[in-house]
Amino acid sequence: KMAKVFEQVPNRNIPIPTLEKLPIPVARCNFIKYCPVKDKKKIIMSWFMAPQMQHFRSKPVEYVEFLLGHEGKGSLISALRHKGYATVIVCSCAYGGFDSSTNFTRFNLEITLSDTGLENYRDGIKYVFQYIQMLRKELPCERIYNEMKTMRDVDFDNKEAEDPYETVEDVAENMTIFPPEHYINGPEQVFEFKPDLIMDVVNALTPDRMFVVLQSKTFKNVCKTKEKWFKGEYCEGNFEPEFIDMLKTASPKSLPFFKSTFKLPEPNKYIPEDFEIKEVDVEGPETFPVVITDEPSHKVWFHVDDVFEDPECMIYLHLFSKRVCQDIRTYALNCLYVELYCNRVAELFYPAGLAGLSSTVEVEREGFILCYDGYSDKMFKFFKATLEEFFNASENNFNFTAVKDVMVKKCRTNKLKPAKYAEDIRQSFLRKTHMTAEQMADALEEITEEDIKNHAISKMGGFFLEVFCSGNITSEEVEDYIKCFSKKVGLEKDVMTKDEFRQERVYKFPLGRYVYKTRNTNPEDVNTTVVNYYQHDVVSFRDVVILGVLEGIMTEPFFNQLRTRLQMGYSVSLDSHLTFGMTGFSLSVHTQANKFSAKETNIYIETFLSWFTQYLTEMSEKNFEDRISEMIKGKISPCLAADDECNQMWSEILIQEYIFDRDQRAAEIMKQLTKGEMISFCHNLFFKNVRKLSVQVEGNPKGTSSSEEKQDGEDSDDDSSSASEKSEPKKDCLVPNMTLLSKSAIAQWSEEIKPIQSAAEFHKECKLSPVFRMITKVVTVDVTNQVN
Repeated sequence: KMAKVFEQVPNRNIPIPTLEKLPIPVARCNFIKYCPVKDKKKIIMSWFMAPQMQHFRSKPVEYVEFLLGHEGKGSLISALRHKGYATVIVCSCAYGGFDSSTNFTRFNLEITLSDTGLENYRDGIKYVFQYIQMLRKELPCERIYNEMKTMRDVDFDNKEAEDPYETVEDVAENMTIFPPEHYINGPEQVFEFKPDLIMDVVNALTPDRMFVVLQSKTFKNVCKTKEKWFKGEYCEGNFEPEFIDMLKTASPKSLPFFKSTFKLPEPNKYIPEDFEIKEVDVEGPETFPVVITDEPSHKVWFHVDDVFEDPECMIYLHLFSKRVCQDIRTYALNCLYVELYCNRVAELFYPAGLAGLSSTVEVEREGFILCYDGYSDKMFKFFKATLEEFFNASENNFNFTAVKDVMVKKCRTNKLKPAKYAEDIRQSFLRKTHMTAEQMADALEEITEEDIKNHAISKMGGFFLEVFCSGNITSEEVEDYIKCFSKKVGLEKDVMTKDEFRQERVYKFPLGRYVYKTRNTNPEDVNTTVVNYYQHDVVSFRDVVILGVLEGIMTEPFFNQLRTRLQMGYSVSLDSHLTFGMTGFSLSVHTQANKFSAKETNIYIETFLSWFTQYLTEMSEKNFEDRISEMIKGKISPCLAADDECNQMWSEILIQEYIFDRDQRAAEIMKQLTKGEMISFCHNLFFKNVRKLSVQVEGNPKGTSSSEEKQDGEDSDDDSSSASEKSEPKKDCLVPNMTLLSKSAIAQWSEEIKPIQSAAEFHKECKLSPVFRMITKVVTVDVTNQVN
């Protein structure tokens, strides 16, 4: 069918144009200082070389990228981190696009710098060429090629299903680059080892061909030129010929401070070899996990995977501890301990990540969450090695001060970002034991390196372990994992009883409309955030579903009316909430004080809710049913990947509600929903029995705008005008669009607002809600005799 659509398009056999000369920009300058919008310090080094797309079978560029971007022992970033110069390295050159074409290839090396690294960026450049010099001596290395090929073949053979639309787009692009037999695997696999092509790439990475961009907000006073499109400020320059000549002969003598030894990566001991699918020895429901062990010290859930049948397994552990959050200092100590652990082992276990194994550790109020995912063949070896590091407090925290400073800075700057500050305030009003970012920063400041050395998680005691396993793993192997973990932590020495489980409680707000208003902590910032939170009630499953449906129906008109039509701000959002048994709904607008005051923003949100009630009333029954049907499809659609399926189950275990068929139950409730019930629900939530808290962080009307406040993923392009022209009301829902209110209308706006001075004052009028969990029936399996 598709061939018939395009068969009338003539093929004129026009050859693809090529350039005789490479567009190497060093002819004009080789060094640019750039002042970015966000305060990110980076050095980006680029080299232009001959086109490499025709070498896709051997992928020499990706071979060299792999080595320069490696993060294991003896790597470039390892030396830079030990010196305190850098934190992140990215080496990239994707097929297609600007970086790689039939005309040229641009090889990019991007390094995120610390303050010290920015001051000593020339020394950082020396490190780069010292490493390249090592590559010239040690390459080509066929062992590294073979490891790279093996893992690419393994990942391709075990690739999980992707979204069909994305697959079509990818293949369509591949058809312009690769021959027909490689439309699918061309970008992902390597097929032959070509030492001469590898050395051509390495030899092209010379000082006289490099182009460097150094970016930092500290360059604002020296960058006077603005680029045409985004008005970014920069200044051009050139490195001195003496510096370039010195880089050409980079050696240890030119780096007197150099203590590490650059070397090629060691053989990767974590590369899987056995991909046999194991026979599952646990019977039970095919869809949901079952309990195979239920002891006073631990409970183990097992999920039988008979759908994906990948040679991978997932082991998720939730280690409860009654002492992990006994006070804010202990909690901060555990957070810093975990952050230092992650920083310390990043280099040690980097090869495991290359071999398809991953491990994450998180600290939360009830304990620690450890997640393992990857090919099952070498998983146990990886599991034991990580536990050895995690439960043995190490004195090798060479960057204690740097890691601690980053954590403290992150907490301190939370108040400088109105959106995050407003959410922190909302949580402090809602939760009984909420720790603010400022309190966390104060606690971190007091922790010393000696505290970390003396801290041992295994000595904390008061543990209970809940485990979830799925994938290519047997119940006997699960038992080995539990024994290994129990031995390290001393699980059975001091068991946590059910009465000792920490139960978070929240405040039930009194009836009324309350407002907490504060100034943006940055007096020069114009950004304003208003979050209107409408608390519903102690949770019922039906209410949770209705709130989710309300979010689905309201999202598009909320964005269309407030952002597109009224152009109130760069970000508007709404969320349904379930906070430890208490439901609620919030509408947030991030605007600027020189456009809308916090009071005006609050009025427009309330006006929208009145408008939306009419919108919902005028909506036809068919339109309403169609929207519900679309939401139901999203609920009952099967997961395309084993990870997604397991994460859904794990989330139920984490919150200890165990409603593994949550989506199916929600879909059944959604089928029963009527438009009248939704209208009644909205009226009760927003107008009749309203329990509203408006958190307002107001900026300075005379301040300056900062794009840093934009949330991750926000589109910075302002396409409001074009969207406004195209976005018209539905034909079957002819409700007049919202318009800007006059000053007199705003002045006459009446709302019984009760100002609040502090959370402590507000809590005197609140009541603590009861602890509530929606626990469903749990299926238990006795592995020894297979009796349900």
